[in-house]
Amino acid sequence: MVKTGHPASDDIRPVQFDPPTPEVGDIEVLDLERMRVRGGPAEFLTPQRLDFDMLLRVDEGTATHTVDFTAYALGPGDVLWVRAGQTHQWGRIDDIDGPSVLFAAHAIDDRTRELVRTSGTAIPNVWPASLIERTPVAEAWALLLACGRQPTGDRTDVRDAALAHATGALLTQLALAQPADQTAGPAATHEAYIWFRDEIDRRFGEWHQVTHYAERLGYSPRTLNRLARAHTGRSAKQLIDERVVLEAKRLLSHGEAPVAEIAERLGFDDPSNFSAYFRARAGVTPGAFRRAG
Repeated sequence: MVKTGHPASDDIRPVQFDPPTPEVGDIEVLDLERMRVRGGPAEFLTPQRLDFDMLLRVDEGTATHTVDFTAYALGPGDVLWVRAGQTHQWGRIDDIDGPSVLFAAHAIDDRTRELVRTSGTAIPNVWPASLIERTPVAEAWALLLACGRQPTGDRTDVRDAALAHATGALLTQLALAQPADQTAGPAATHEAYIWFRDEIDRRFGEWHQVTHYAERLGYSPRTLNRLARAHTGRSAKQLIDERVVLEAKRLLSHGEAPVAEIAERLGFDDPSNFSAYFRARAGVTPGAFRRAG
């Protein structure tokens, strides 16, 4: 299933994709009961940062699952998608059962991945049962689970291709069922906005100004602002700041690294500048946010 790494100074435990056998490949389909047994009780007690994607469906029970400081109450029929790089915290995993699929990003073909990424301004983490009950999502799950049960034999490559297509089908059906309020903005997501969003994820620890991204992408700051407002209602600078503050909250909440170290990791040359920046956007100082957590 996975391999748990040692916590860095931020104490967010890295979890790597580590198939149990070579036959599993880059996509593993398993139920939560099997995941619990393999991981052991301690595996699910502390915050994790996955280097792979995890999709799960709750068939029985209820639990609260937290993804980047948002708590989701999960019940039967709900689907959760935790994406690589997000920080998540299991609730009472013993209280729920259902299927899950773990997959590395490169396991999904580029076209499908791009279509899902550009299907809306923001991809949700949870699809409530009421939203997807009249969609083909259930059929997509059934196809994926059937592919996961197929024996590999001497045709592992064909089985892996079937699993990849089935996982892609599930992702695209979820994208089609995406809540309307998550897709507010232009009818089609502009590719330059997607590039900007991706660059923020890559560079937020170095670049805090819109001009850096404009130079990198070959657009003017005015154009990036126009695209950001058209797709999200927020300015380009606000999107950059939101990403920096999210990472700061992760590091403050889930670890004991000094504020000065966190400031340096996020590209600030002076801890006092970081503290002022964080307070202006989060409403509290870094120390107060940590104590409140």
